Amino acid sequence: MNHVDTVNTIIGPTSAQEEIRAVAITTLFGSFTTGGTSGELGNETDSAVLQGLREWADVILVGSGTVKAEDYGPADTRMAVVSRSLNFDTTTKLFSGTPPIIVTPQESLVDPALASRRKALETAGCELVVGGEVPEVVDKLRARGFGRIVCEGGPTLYAEMFKHSLIDVLHLTLDPHANGEPAGLAGDIDERFALEDAVADGDYLFTRYRRVRKTS
Repeated sequence: MNHVDTVNTIIGPTSAQEEIRAVAITTLFGSFTTGGTSGELGNETDSAVLQGLREWADVILVGSGTVKAEDYGPADTRMAVVSRSLNFDTTTKLFSGTPPIIVTPQESLVDPALASRRKALETAGCELVVGGEVPEVVDKLRARGFGRIVCEGGPTLYAEMFKHSLIDVLHLTLDPHANGEPAGLAGDIDERFALEDAVADGDYLFTRYRRVRKTS
């Protein structure tokens, strides 16, 4: 199997017009990071899978902590960043391309203490969208025509998405690295996923799980 076929196999079916996928990489003991970020994790195939999922998606959904810690740049796919504090440095490379959508609770849009932050984001060309709990965030994105959503974390956003049964497909890469950093997923999560596929690439294992829908 060549590299392109390997990546396509890992990504799997792409025909769904309305689906939420989460993409993550963890160490052998479940940490999302080593040395505080995920930058040292993964390989060429992992990068290609991430890019392929971004190309599949209508929008990238990500938390503000992740875009700052990982020093996100602009992407060809529209990006929606969840933030309560609206605390961004608009001179960073995240704002050097198409401005991200900033999804924030209603109270952050009316808090006088955040007026200067709202102004800075609007000046940078960002659209500020009301979104509190993650179901509302998803509804607001879909109302804008974003049916295919890829969620890139971080742990707090992942936890809320799983808690509300919003992740349809999980792409999880296992990096052959052991460390003691915690995964950081918190909250009342009780979801089960079925393995759709697993592909080994050198010492890395790429898995694709689909959520098992609960029966009433």
